[in-house]
Amino acid sequence: MPSLPHKTASFPTNPFPTQIEPTTFRTWLRILERLPRAILWLLRFPDLGETNLKATALKWAGPAVASRILFTDVAQKSQHISRARVCDLFLDTPECNAHTTAADVLWSGTPLLTLPRYKYKMCSRMAASILKGALPKTPAGAAASLDLIAQDDADYEDKAVRLASDCVYSGPVARGRLSELRRMLYEARWTSALFDTTRWVRDLEDAYEIAWAKWVAGQGGDIWLRAYPRGGGGVRG
Repeated sequence: MPSLPHKTASFPTNPFPTQIEPTTFRTWLRILERLPRAILWLLRFPDLGETNLKATALKWAGPAVASRILFTDVAQKSQHISRARVCDLFLDTPECNAHTTAADVLWSGTPLLTLPRYKYKMCSRMAASILKGALPKTPAGAAASLDLIAQDDADYEDKAVRLASDCVYSGPVARGRLSELRRMLYEARWTSALFDTTRWVRDLEDAYEIAWAKWVAGQGGDIWLRAYPRGGGGVRG
């Protein structure tokens, strides 16, 4: 992981370079311009992606911004989650969201900022759904989702800047809204819907039984578990 001085807001984002399109990259550069002490932490995969992104940042935003874009190599799962924990705010890619990475980051307790840019594209809505699953089903959790799910690109940029600006370090300890969100996510891990593996397995088993029963009955269509009695089996007419 890169060496990060105290009082530096760090924005990790770990997509493949193909998930970073010009609109999002320009937004990230503007965020860095508005936050002189912030860094953007990207994945070096492949090396050519690092070269092209650095060259583009230098061309679009100049050396003061481009010098604050750092790259690290792909890490094993345990290290990946550990280093996510030291970051301040994960910046999601609106065109095609983080999926497994989003769950990993939220498990570490790091807040995630996302934008469901396209309502008709599941891959653009995925991280918002994952985030809501990680937050507690309380008024505080609902308020957190408003802080972390943007309405458009301008709102995405403003939310990132506002959250980072409110993040104040006292030595290695951060205070502010991001710190509150981190505590909420970390403490909710064992009770949140996202990480309730037992429920997930039960729902999957129920769905398999319902799918089989529907096939036997010659019925098609989607399966909505709320429409069926829990415990599997049976097809309602």
